[in-house]
Amino acid sequence: MQHIIEKNIVKGFGILSLVLVFNYCLGNDGSFRVSGNQLIPMYETDISVNKEILTIRRINARQAEVNVYYEFNNPKESKELEVGFEAFSPLGDVDPTPVDGRHPYITHFSVSMNGESVPYKVAIVNDSLYYRNGKYKSMKSEDVNKEINENSENIDFFYVYHFRVLFKKGLNIIKHVYTVDLSSSVEENYSFDYVLTAAGRWANKQIDDFTLQIDMGDFQDLSIVNTFFKNISDWKLSGRGKQIERIDEKKKKSDDMSEFFIQNGILVFEKKNFKPVGELYIRSYNNYANGGSHSDSREPQFDYKRDPLPFSIDSQNQIATPANELSKTILKNLPFARRGYIFKSPELKIYYSRQKWYYPDDTYIPDLNKLTHVEQEWLKKYRG
Repeated sequence: MQHIIEKNIVKGFGILSLVLVFNYCLGNDGSFRVSGNQLIPMYETDISVNKEILTIRRINARQAEVNVYYEFNNPKESKELEVGFEAFSPLGDVDPTPVDGRHPYITHFSVSMNGESVPYKVAIVNDSLYYRNGKYKSMKSEDVNKEINENSENIDFFYVYHFRVLFKKGLNIIKHVYTVDLSSSVEENYSFDYVLTAAGRWANKQIDDFTLQIDMGDFQDLSIVNTFFKNISDWKLSGRGKQIERIDEKKKKSDDMSEFFIQNGILVFEKKNFKPVGELYIRSYNNYANGGSHSDSREPQFDYKRDPLPFSIDSQNQIATPANELSKTILKNLPFARRGYIFKSPELKIYYSRQKWYYPDDTYIPDLNKLTHVEQEWLKKYRG
């Protein structure tokens, strides 16, 4: 196996020099589809949030399922309460037109209260005080269409999925599930935002017991902005991977971003008496150079002396063609490096040890049959 995955090594390796130039600014060329919110009461209430389990699971390349479990406590007698879920309009290079009066990038929305399905309605509003005297100040369809036609790049209206439920005295359980289209841009494979601070609208101004679970799939790299947490150690990975605090190379200090390179498993954040002071921002960046201009070609090429490689399988098809034989060999071995293979050839060992995502595993034994279909196709591409 050593011979199979490391053959065609170019001798005379010399000094390896990598220049990592990353651009993390949001570009104008992007599609920002969904920013979701917690369930909120429409008016002041004495009902508190005892527990919340928020699970975000990517179900395909462009969609994720959001599943939320709440336990509420009503210390008084049974009463009805109007509850809502806010979702902001999409921005950028997307069609913002509502679909059947609903958000165009939220589907399969459902709510249950104490085991019973709850019907809901959707209001399109452009006023933060959209609920007054028991009524929603909804926009008319002609006004919605007019705003889209006149101001499609900066839509001002947003959506409120609302329902009326009876909170019995004591424990009440609400579950809601929906599917969202993930945002994307030139700098990002995908991104997702979720508003956490809305929890402060309930009586206790916090979530007594909060759990956040993020499952974006195997061999994924994620960046999460340090807003509602302080340290990367606040996160646990129930699987295998590597997590690092990103450093601003110019300032030589943390830039308040945590990075996760996940081979498999789920990221988990748990907090008691959780008072969120910031929102959840998940990003999967194109945080590598996909090849500069080669001296004898106008086409971008991957050169091991200059270019890093991405960890995410989603990004590998964006890698430029290899500039030389050693670059080709390095590309061919990418699937094994993802799994922590400890290379014996000095050339591969030095190159991959300098990839920030590389996590050596002395127990890993390469097995071609255990690679994903996409990776097996990748090997065929460079096997010749």
